[in-house]
Amino acid sequence: MTTSIKLTVKRLYAMQDDRMISTCATVRIYARGQLIATEQIKGMTESAVYKYIHHELQPESAVSVEWECDGIADMTVVVMPECPCCQR
Repeated sequence: MTTSIKLTVKRLYAMQDDRMISTCATVRIYARGQLIATEQIKGMTESAVYKYIHHELQPESAVSVEWECDGIADMTVVVMPECPCCQR
């Protein structure tokens, strides 16, 4: 069964001379403790931005996210039974 993982980037930026600038984060998504996706996210946001990743998961699968970033980042993941953009 193909489901979607909704990655929500709540904040992503770095500070330079008291101002926010773009940065890059390496994001790792895990399902039941196994690495299933690695993404590079670049940019700057203080408002939520979403990305959908398609994967073969059961809708009740437990997912988690970890990231490495030179700045400030806050992200979450959740399994969606269907992608809202492509109904996949």
